Amino acid sequence: MTNINSLTLKAFSDIYELDKKYIGTADYIGLAYFWNYQYRHYLRDTSNSKRKKVHNAFLKEGLDIQGQSDRHLKIIQHITKLI
Repeated sequence: MTNINSLTLKAFSDIYELDKKYIGTADYIGLAYFWNYQYRHYLRDTSNSKRKKVHNAFLKEGLDIQGQSDRHLKIIQHITKLI
């Protein structure tokens, strides 16, 4: 697997744009921002794998990907370990 940090700006941008199309699906890879603005401090600086786990947990529970609720926050805090 290629390290994201070793990609050219063009390659990263292309992958990011593709990932935006995958938001809300099982194909999301963890690059594109999908969350509600309220959760920016939890998810903006976390790893791609944790973003993907949060995204997938939202899908599994039938939550709105960009929604805001106590359940959204609990999932984010549990996965990111930021409380």
